[in-house]
Amino acid sequence: MGATPVQDKWAWVAGPVAVALGLAAHVVSGGGAPAMPVLLGFVALSALAAQLVARWIHGPVLLLLLSGVAQQLLFFGFEALGGSFSGVGFLDHLHGQPQQPVAVPVDGQPASGELHAADLMLYTHAAAAILTLVVAAGVSWLARRGRHQGQRSAAFR
Repeated sequence: MGATPVQDKWAWVAGPVAVALGLAAHVVSGGGAPAMPVLLGFVALSALAAQLVARWIHGPVLLLLLSGVAQQLLFFGFEALGGSFSGVGFLDHLHGQPQQPVAVPVDGQPASGELHAADLMLYTHAAAAILTLVVAAGVSWLARRGRHQGQRSAAFR
């Protein structure tokens, strides 16, 4: 049997990174954080999924698509199982202020300078998906670089 490539051994890192970035995006944009056992379950499942996906998906476009799908699934999971903390955002959690309702304009369009809560949630989760792709690509690049340096040093022995 052939040895497992180094980048496959480190692929699991993208899963916990996706959960951490998704949680940060969710909480900063006003969502609630689930309890710690739920978060640990999300981390375990996402690490497993990242390890499995790394064997078949190698293109950046497909990785970005899967990262976006992962963020959507995390959003739905956080919404369904969240609510451990009340507040409008991360800073409100620190100060303990009560949740404030979001003012929606009558015509359905946000006023100038105001950002609707759903839009903010979408933008922050999209940014988390992009950052997850960048981190996953960086880990893969570092693993390949380490493998190539190891092969070079073995060739000189």
